[in-house]
Parts: sequence; structure tokens; C-alpha cells
Amino acid sequence: MLVKIEEIQEKGLTLNAPVEPKVLEAALLDGGDFTLRRSTPLAASFVKVSGQVHLKGSLTVDVAAPCRRCLTEVHQTISVQFALRMVQERPKEDDEDEAEPAKKGRAGRKERREEPEEASFELDEVDAEPFDGKTIDLDPIVREQVLLALPVSVLCKEECKGLCATCGQDLNVSDCGHGATKPPDPRLAKLKDIKLKN
Repeated sequence: MLVKIEEIQEKGLTLNAPVEPKVLEAALLDGGDFTLRRSTPLAASFVKVSGQVHLKGSLTVDVAAPCRRCLTEVHQTISVQFALRMVQERPKEDDEDEAEPAKKGRAGRKERREEPEEASFELDEVDAEPFDGKTIDLDPIVREQVLLALPVSVLCKEECKGLCATCGQDLNVSDCGHGATKPPDPRLAKLKDIKLKN
């Protein structure tokens, strides 16, 4: 989904457009065992400020995922809201400028060894997202924001008892009784032969 910068007028631009399922599915795939059920359209607003573009967006995504304890399918509604500052990418230096020190011969190479290059950055660009100056591609932005909004793990309920380690019974449905007669850990079997002196 591309937005042309020339479409953003002085009063800004508002957009309400559906997001392609493949964009959301790619984010859910990276986030774990989530599957997409449905989503709302992306509501976005764009405002030009001093050569930059301020972007605000929101959408809601309904997903399904297995409970991490009992594997029951859990449906969740995730609200995704974001605000980004888009800054035009700087043009790369010409190859001629980069090759200029090489033309100076040994003196140029010696000078470069004596004075190491210093890394620099503009403080104004630390929290900014780059764009090419002509269009803003919303698909990778939406994909990243959905991925960031996904929960780390999913539970059907906080008190979920999970599955029986012996027979696989869902302990939320019924108690199989294996918890009371849990087989001993074979690694600790030798401890039974130890006799304590009084």
C-alpha cells in the first residue's frame, strides 16, 4: 500500500483502507503460532512538518493461537496503534568522492591511517523512519507494528492447569488422577537405597 507524498496537502491526508491479508499473515508467522481471523481497515493520517511526514495509524486484528499450557485455541483481539516520524533518506555520496583519497597516492593513504574515521549521526534522526522522499510504503510499517503488538505467550485463563504429563489429559476438563501417583524421576531412583544413620 503506497502513499504518494504529493497527495499530502497542507491540511494533511487521512486514509481508511483494508490491509492485505498476506501482510498481516507475514507478521503473525514471525510472531509464533498465530493465525489471522479478521482485521479492521487501517486508519491513518499524514501531516507534513518541516520536510518530514508525521504518520499516525491504528487497526484491530483478531487472531487465534494455542494456549501455551493446554493447547486449546484462544481467540484474541489485538489493538495496534502507532505514531511515526518519517524522514527522507539522505542521498549516498558519489563514488568519485569516495575514491578521491586514493588519487593522492601514498600521502593520502598515510593521512587516512593517522586520522581514523569518526562515526556521526544526526540526533534528529535517531527516532525517525526513513522513506525515499516520494512515497511511503505502509505494508512493512503495518507488518512491523502488528508484530510488536503480539503477546509473548497466550493463556486460555490465568489458572489454566495444562495437560497431564503422563496421559495428555486436559486437566481443565477432568482430573485423570496421575498427579497424585506421579511416577518417580528415574534419575532419582538410586536415592531410595540410601539409608540414613540415627
